[in-house]
Parts: sequence; C-alpha cells; structure tokens
Amino acid sequence: MPPSAAASKKIKAKKAAAAPVDAAPPGALPAGFKPQQARKAVDALLAYHEKTAAERERTELIARDEYIWLSINTKTGSTRKKLMPVKIQLPTPALPPPPATSVCLFTKDPQREYKDLLEKQGVKFVDRVVGVEKLRGKFKPFEARRQLRNDHDLFLVDDRVLPLMPKLLGKMFFEAKKTPIPVNVLRKDLKAELGRAIACTYFHPSTGTSHSVRIATPGVTTPAETVANLLAAAPAAAELVGGWDNVLSVGIKTSTSVLLPVWSAPLTGRFKDAAADAAEEMEVEEPQPKATKAKAVKATDAKEKKAAPELKKSSTVGSGAKKAKAAVVGTPKPKTKAKAK
Repeated sequence: MPPSAAASKKIKAKKAAAAPVDAAPPGALPAGFKPQQARKAVDALLAYHEKTAAERERTELIARDEYIWLSINTKTGSTRKKLMPVKIQLPTPALPPPPATSVCLFTKDPQREYKDLLEKQGVKFVDRVVGVEKLRGKFKPFEARRQLRNDHDLFLVDDRVLPLMPKLLGKMFFEAKKTPIPVNVLRKDLKAELGRAIACTYFHPSTGTSHSVRIATPGVTTPAETVANLLAAAPAAAELVGGWDNVLSVGIKTSTSVLLPVWSAPLTGRFKDAAADAAEEMEVEEPQPKATKAKAVKATDAKEKKAAPELKKSSTVGSGAKKAKAAVVGTPKPKTKAKAK
C-alpha cells in the first residue's frame, strides 16, 4: 500500500537531512553557482583564521569580534535609503547562543516594568534593558553611547519606539551594523519572540553596490554549518538586491581578512544595460558645415536688426533748458543795425 501523506513527509525530511550540503535547493542558486567552490572558500577562510588568531591575541591589546560575512556586490546600487534591517532565516544561528552573545533591549518607559516582565517569563538571555529616558539622559554623551555599542553584540528594540532610535543612537550604531532589531514585547510568548530575533541574521540595506550579511562565527560554527548558512543566505540576499541578474559577484570574508570569491557573474552581457545607458549619454549632435553655420549667423543678425526699434532724434532736445534760462535771465532783444545817416 502507498504510504500516507504524513509518512511521505517524514521520508522526505529524512532524505533532506541526510543529503549532502552540496545539494542546494533547485532554482535557488544560479546555474554557475557551485556549492563545492563555497566549501573550498569556507575551508580556506577558516584555516586562515586559525593561523592568524594566535598572532592577533599576542599583538592586539583589545580583542576584536570575528565573524564570517557573506559579501554580495551588485551591478547597480539603490537610491532609496532604508534603515530597517531585513530578517533572513538560517539553518544555524550566526551568533553563538547567549551568554556568549550579549543582548541589549531598548524599551518604552518605565524600563523597570519590562525588566520585571522578562524576569516573570523566564527570559535570562537579555543582559541589559534600557528605556528611552535613559537614552536621552545617561547615554546622551558620545562616549557613553559608544561604550554601550561596544558592550553588546546584538540590540533589540520595542517596535513602538523604533522611530526614535536614529535620533537617540546616532549613526555609530548603523555604521557598525548594530542596528536595533524590532520585536513585539507585548506577545504572550515573549521568550520565543526574542529567541527568534536572536537566531536570525539580518540584511542591512545600503545605497552602494556592496552588501554584507553575517552568516557564522569562527570557532563556534562548524565548516558544514557555515556552508549551509552561506547557501541559505545567498539566494535570500540576492532577492533583496534585485535578483541574480543584478548580482556581480559573491564572496566571503572575516572582519579582518580579504574577500575570497565564491561566484562571479558571466562576462557576456555583464554590463550590457550600463553600456547602453552610457552610449545614450555620450551621444552629441553632428557638426554642421561651415557654410551652413555662416548662413545661420547672418539670418540671426538680420532678425535682430528688424526686431530692434529705431531711435528718432527729438527736435525738442534742450528746449526745456532754454525756456528755464529765459525765465530767469529774460529774453534778449534782437539786435538791430543802425541806419546810416
């Protein structure tokens, strides 16, 4: 007898779990995207990280947070500036689970009410709760806000106060890709809501042609998990930048390494649209012959002469001045010649 629908789903799920990482979902990646190349790039990047980790610990006074980033370069950028990050679901969380990852939550006032709410629902992975009043007072100075940014790896924010964040936090949070993630703190299962926000990675829109998505943490995420996250994040990020037709190249890097290429767009027709636009802008009018130019100049001069009004000389020029002088001095009598006797 044929298996039931539930049994068929279980069989498909087992096959998908047992399938190798190289078996990417059909249609999600372009034809030339090879998962084997992604695996080679991940192995090489992790080997480089292990090689340089000891040297960084010896030379750097303050250790930096190292993450693996998926970098997507596009042919054209967007002119629309957006601050809201877009959620991307990964098979494995890109950040290590708390308490290794420090989480801060921005809430409405009073903040004590939400601290008690987190404690009541058993949420222990949020390290700090900051209200709007504290952001306007204690964390208003630049140094205090920078220290707050450096103290935590991930920031969550009550979606009701999200519009206030750009003005209260400043550009330093957005430049460091620590944009607060909106959450609904009024949900009944608040712990699950915050857990889902921490488990996802986020795409930060920009107006340029280079975009980065955090997909793993070296030393915490295994190579197989990193490759799986890469194959899951690449199609989602490509859809957010206009599809694979607008993607120029895909690569991965750590916070301190160079970019390792994973996929590049075919050279044929890569900049076809851009070349057509440039050709239209470079078009100029054809030069006219010299004789035609001379005739056009003469015709223009003739038109200007006809259009200009002619000025007539007035016969009464100076008559006003003569009348005024006569009124003051008097009219001189005409001289008569004496008659000869």
